[in-house]
Amino acid sequence: MSHLIRVLRLDIMAAYAARLALTLMSLVMRILPRRNKVTLLTRQSNRPPSDFVLLSKALLRADPGVEVQVIAKMVPPGVIRKFGYAVHLLVEIYHVSTSRVLVVDGYSIIASATPPSDGLTVVQLWHALGSLKKFGVSILGQRGGRDPKLARAMRMHAGYDIVIASAERCRAPFAEAFGVDVSKVVVAPLPRVDRLRDPAVRARARKKFDYLYPDLVGTKVVLYAPTFRTEGLDPTVDPLELTHAMADAGYATITKLHPLVPAPTSAGLRTAPGMSTQELLLVADVFITDYSSAVFEAAVAGVPSYLIAPDLSEYAQRRDFYVAFPDDLGLPLAETLEELVAQVKGGEAGAGVMERLRGEFVADVDGNGVTAAADRLAQVALATAAPATSEEVHV
Repeated sequence: MSHLIRVLRLDIMAAYAARLALTLMSLVMRILPRRNKVTLLTRQSNRPPSDFVLLSKALLRADPGVEVQVIAKMVPPGVIRKFGYAVHLLVEIYHVSTSRVLVVDGYSIIASATPPSDGLTVVQLWHALGSLKKFGVSILGQRGGRDPKLARAMRMHAGYDIVIASAERCRAPFAEAFGVDVSKVVVAPLPRVDRLRDPAVRARARKKFDYLYPDLVGTKVVLYAPTFRTEGLDPTVDPLELTHAMADAGYATITKLHPLVPAPTSAGLRTAPGMSTQELLLVADVFITDYSSAVFEAAVAGVPSYLIAPDLSEYAQRRDFYVAFPDDLGLPLAETLEELVAQVKGGEAGAGVMERLRGEFVADVDGNGVTAAADRLAQVALATAAPATSEEVHV
């Protein structure tokens, strides 16, 4: 059956049919009046991401009269559940049709697959800081990328009026990734930057960590977060072996995989299920990854970071980078656990290294307040909103 689907490309036929149905529903709902409303839409999780929570508050600070609608709904597995998701898309179309601004943090069927709409500004707020691994339009047809024919059928990453990037050097890579002119890419760090640099948030994270894991109080902590491999491959470094190696160096290791990857269950691994990666960055003494963009979050948080990538040459051919990896990051790179332990013991990723990395990939924001990044983004979203007309309803 799967062979027949591949031969006949029934998936592409289904994509065009779905796009037609959504287009028709979108056109019908365009009779609805637009309001002073911003819709934040994500498929990354079933809970509003922290960036959306912070941005919602910033939007209300900037314009107390704006209506903010947050929708978080992942595409579920299984054919039957996907029919339920199709019904949910009608809810998304309604909210988008009555909004002046739509903010998405990844590919959105409603934002891209349906035709552009007058009176609506679409903002792409990609869910990662910096520009490291290639993604989106940059890797169509490559291993780890989407099928070009299927991407064309669903108009992947089409229709953006504004794309947000975290620094000037990230503008060109993001323009390439989303298939837009670089003039549409605006520099504004993600709202999560506010939390990563807020001393009060750091103190709360420490208190929560000490409460949940009292056995680790006073112990140096390593956070290991390998990249998400879209090809379905496992990390090339065994988390358990890394845990043992770092234990010999006097560190307790916590392994955090990508949210779309099931948490490891091996005995001897710590996964800290009660805390997010961002929270753990506020208590970690060392951050270790292979190719994860979380390294830029670690830089904002001031956590010394190390790279271990025994498969670098193969990975670079399969996925490639927007930077000269690892040189442009300036971080220590190890191929073996022995090298990694020696680098950590030697403190090779000092404060100066992390500050330079942050300065290159995460722009400074005017103002010293703990909501500066979220407020900056809210200003961008509201300033680029399509102008209201006399027919629109304001709340």
